[in-house]
Amino acid sequence: MWDLPVRLFHWALVACVTVAVATGLFFPANWLSIHVWAGAGIGGLILARLVWGLTGSTYARFANFTLSPSAVITHLRDIQSGRVHREGGHNALGAWMVVTLLVTLSLILLSGALMLGGAFKQGPGKGFISFATGDLMREPHELLAYLLLALVAAHIAGMAFESRRSGENLARAMVTGRKAAGFIPAPRSFTARAGLAATLVGLVGAGVVGAGVFANALPPKGVRAVALDAGWKTDCGDCHMAFHPTLLPAQSWTKLMSSLDDHFGEDASLPADKVAAITAFLTANSAESSDSFAANRFRRVNAERPLEITATPFWTRRHSELADAVFKAPPVNSKQNCAACHGDTETGIFAPQQISIPQETKQ
Repeated sequence: MWDLPVRLFHWALVACVTVAVATGLFFPANWLSIHVWAGAGIGGLILARLVWGLTGSTYARFANFTLSPSAVITHLRDIQSGRVHREGGHNALGAWMVVTLLVTLSLILLSGALMLGGAFKQGPGKGFISFATGDLMREPHELLAYLLLALVAAHIAGMAFESRRSGENLARAMVTGRKAAGFIPAPRSFTARAGLAATLVGLVGAGVVGAGVFANALPPKGVRAVALDAGWKTDCGDCHMAFHPTLLPAQSWTKLMSSLDDHFGEDASLPADKVAAITAFLTANSAESSDSFAANRFRRVNAERPLEITATPFWTRRHSELADAVFKAPPVNSKQNCAACHGDTETGIFAPQQISIPQETKQ
């Protein structure tokens, strides 16, 4: 009953969804690349299934899905009365489950792509999507993921229930493709058009990949590369890490540079011309100048300590699970040493994939 493409789709989707859920909900942020590739795999599988649903064999065709409300009501009444009608393909509830899963997965992919491009400035959407749009997708993406888990649980429960009710091992049928004789055949019979399906998948897939590669090469929307100022790099970097200018708003940088004689308890005074040049560089490239993730998060400072990056609400919240010992021990040594854990501090992007918390080394 279930041809090879349907069975391959089903189990490949199980694998990709498992990886996507694990890396999205349970693994650290630096697994984002694996999460994205799992999502891309799901997208490719959905494309192939949609094409096969229009060109495949009899029980793969969407034309044989029973989706009418009356069919659902009839099936529910059969369950209530104990009547068993074994369908060759999906019963009414099973057909609706397939459609709901495909729609939910598509919405997850859409929200994820918008969030990836807008909030993290990665992927094909980075050149078109603002941070505000991407950040808006964060909660819908997560809620849809939990909805997917609920649907998967319902799907497994429904399959187990129908297997017991009908005496047919439906999980095994999705492995072997076979069902025992005596089922109700599909209302319409179709011949698989494998050549047409492969052509359509190839053409559409090539178009999507080509467009994605082109779009991915575009610069991220609202984020420009900052030409690092030599004075900032040298004079600030001599005492501590030279913080990227997008990590504080212009007002904080201006106040910080105007009080170097009392720079967090130290005298860091510089000649007036250097102060003016570094201040101009920092304020021109401050958090307000960029639409990056870090810039948007660090625009909000601690009202009582507006000059401290590590006192901002976002920094405090994001690092709250790390023990103080992590920051005190080598090679991190202080909360101000962002470069110890973030491999792209000089770019100001702070991509999740670039996070690597080093192991403590003993002196």
